[in-house]
Amino acid sequence: MGPDGARLGGRPIDALLLDYGLTLVSFSRPTEALLRAHEEIAVRLRAAGVGPVPPADTLLAEIHDRVEESVARHEASGALSEIDAVAEERRAYAALGLRLSDGLFDEVAALAQRAWWEGVALPPATADTLSELRRRGLRLGLCSNAPYRPRSLRGQLAHLGLTGLLDSVTLSSEVGRRKPAPEIFVAALRALGVEAERSAMVGDRRREDVAGARAAGLATIRVRQHRDDPGPDDADAVIDTLPDLVELLFPSHDGRNRGSVVGDDTSG
Repeated sequence: MGPDGARLGGRPIDALLLDYGLTLVSFSRPTEALLRAHEEIAVRLRAAGVGPVPPADTLLAEIHDRVEESVARHEASGALSEIDAVAEERRAYAALGLRLSDGLFDEVAALAQRAWWEGVALPPATADTLSELRRRGLRLGLCSNAPYRPRSLRGQLAHLGLTGLLDSVTLSSEVGRRKPAPEIFVAALRALGVEAERSAMVGDRRREDVAGARAAGLATIRVRQHRDDPGPDDADAVIDTLPDLVELLFPSHDGRNRGSVVGDDTSG
């Protein structure tokens, strides 16, 4: 970057790693879409003759929701290795006495994951912000704790129109390690083709996004748009919304930068 490039606290920034959930997007359970998906799953399982197939609401509770509970417990444990959500899903089907071929298993799993497209919300300004950051010369990479099928998340990114706004996508399900483990940051930087010293991590969590990235040598920016996680050892900068990134990294000369607090320790 030249003299007019992005800087954070005097540090030149060439690239950003971006968290996904509660940084770029928010989620709410798409109850009706999930039930519709499992009604279709029940139809396909019966057509395949895999055994006595329970009703859709049972499939939803005993397959999808059981996997979600396992993922939530794993996340709460603080483990750095990633859970194998695919294996958890297979075990849930087996517990119901349903043995699926690989092809059928992938087919019905995709139906359940696609239902979540109706539960993801992309703020209107997010895509414009990413476009503006790229226009100004920054490379952008996704770095996400995402235990589900990489193909499913990449499909969701495409559905939201984010694929073309990202130069790389790094998922914990592919790396096998979760933030704040250093391996996922190393993989994300390598995928983006940048050095940690000239990069910043943008996320919503102090442990996963701030502490993990800082230990890997990146500058850190915490976004509190969807969730606030204040406390000691906070990020190098804290911003209210994702669009505040532009003013934070490319400050205007009229003193405006109200959406961000550099070096903020909001622990009170």
